[in-house]
Amino acid sequence: MRGTAFGAPIVKSLYHPLPITRNAEGPRERKKMTSKQLISELKPGDKVDSYFSVSYKKPVQDYRYGAMFEFRAADKSGQVTVKYWGGQDKGAVEALHNSFDREQVVHVKGEVAEYKGQAEISISEKNGGMLRRLEEGEYDISQLIRTYENIDDMKKKMLEISGLVQEKNLRKLLDAFFRDEEFMAAFAAAPASISLHSAAVGGLMFHTIHVAELCASICDLHPDLDRDLVMAGALLHDIGKIEGFKVTSNISSTELGNLVGHIILADEELRRRIEIVEGFPEVLSSKLRHIVLAHHGRKEWGSPVEPMFPEALAVHEADDLDAKLDNMITRRNEAVTEDDWIWDSRHGRLIYLR
Repeated sequence: MRGTAFGAPIVKSLYHPLPITRNAEGPRERKKMTSKQLISELKPGDKVDSYFSVSYKKPVQDYRYGAMFEFRAADKSGQVTVKYWGGQDKGAVEALHNSFDREQVVHVKGEVAEYKGQAEISISEKNGGMLRRLEEGEYDISQLIRTYENIDDMKKKMLEISGLVQEKNLRKLLDAFFRDEEFMAAFAAAPASISLHSAAVGGLMFHTIHVAELCASICDLHPDLDRDLVMAGALLHDIGKIEGFKVTSNISSTELGNLVGHIILADEELRRRIEIVEGFPEVLSSKLRHIVLAHHGRKEWGSPVEPMFPEALAVHEADDLDAKLDNMITRRNEAVTEDDWIWDSRHGRLIYLR
């Protein structure tokens, strides 16, 4: 799955906000909020009284009744746009806008509406809206960032899979990665994406194991493939995501992730560690680097090169299949509708829910 994060489930309802003209912040409460509404469960007409992480926000702008701004809210179940409809006091709206920033957590009171086929939260006087930043200790971080519970088991599985590689140079290289405690700790804590697939602490390892196991099955079916090369490529294809993503109150891209990209970051780290393995064959290095650089499959999907030999194609297809399946399963599980179908723009098709 390539591109930007998908939003909340598509729902049908219309809502027309009126501006907030009173003080929207209200009294500050320091006790932890015990209830949490998940974004994936929101539907038009629902009253919202919950907390979310801020992924990004847009500047204040004028509209018919005064000033407004919008931001993207996130929790462990997904993301949704929030629109704050203020009154004529633009200074007050700007002060509220400046009172919180991305990666911070806000308490939102409002109502779920729909705009262009997507759910969003509207905050206005009409719906009793309120918005304020929360301090650490006022929210439960586990409701904002999903974490796989079996991370220790997955670490053992990673070492088990890498230990099956027989070619001595590839084995030394994999040991240089996965028996490095500092690297392994960072790898185990990283997500695989912001929201498209395996978007959780431990998600990168979860996804990598799936890709490696898919590749093992492919090699069983096609014994002419260089199994050790395929498996090494599967285990290393996404190592650039350690530097490409960061986890705070949400999952976001780092500056390096945005400016350089996880594929190039992976290639840089791969080259650095290959140099540590004395006598690593040049052709083997080039092949392994090609697998990593080509694993998105197409240049328009971010790969500098496209797969040029079967082992590279195997890793790309396994990576793409796991990402798409994880995404579609999540969309089916989190759909909020009484219909048997939902339209999914990422897949460009209807998804059957029953």
